[in-house]
Amino acid sequence: MLKHILIVLPLLLANCMRAQTGTPAVQSSPSQPLIILIGPPLSGKTTLVGSITRTFGVPNISIEDLIHDNAAELEGLRGEGMSLAEMRYDPAMSRYVRERLKTTDLSHGIALDGYPATLVQAEDLAKMLPNLNLKAISFQLTVSDDIIRKRAKKTGRQSDRSQVLEQRIKDYHREMDAISLYFPNAKIVQVDGNKSEVEMWKAIQAGLDQAGIKPLPK
Repeated sequence: MLKHILIVLPLLLANCMRAQTGTPAVQSSPSQPLIILIGPPLSGKTTLVGSITRTFGVPNISIEDLIHDNAAELEGLRGEGMSLAEMRYDPAMSRYVRERLKTTDLSHGIALDGYPATLVQAEDLAKMLPNLNLKAISFQLTVSDDIIRKRAKKTGRQSDRSQVLEQRIKDYHREMDAISLYFPNAKIVQVDGNKSEVEMWKAIQAGLDQAGIKPLPK
């Protein structure tokens, strides 16, 4: 189903950033962040995005929320035997993200949870970037398959049932495993997702600090 891997995302983002900074007379350099969390299912993306929103005042867009909010349309689009969770790979997600961005205050940037998940979605996001005027920073959460399976047993969610989960894990590895080999100079912050939430959060905070993104004043 997925013909290409998402490893092109950093390159696409970099191209858009070069296009932005190459025309200063038309558009100022981006100052607010586009924070992208990349990781396998149950790697903690949603929890971390929530912490980013609370601590840094950066609003977020969750793929899970988009699926829930557009469930009626997605029910008609999904193929036989597909779960709604698998619709995260559908091109319609880009349309939902685009519409959500139109109604979101981007003055503090935006964080994306679970999007993009395919090459087509990555290309769509790259096309959106010039108009958003945001600077991109990506975090890749690495988690072992066994830990993902153990976490899935505790959720009780349909999207985490064994058959669906195994396909999601397989898709993720096909998409992401070779990212550092293909783009060794890409700006991607690696986060050990096998560690505790506290340690992962510290790594996220350090990466945002290095990018010049400061927390809200207390």
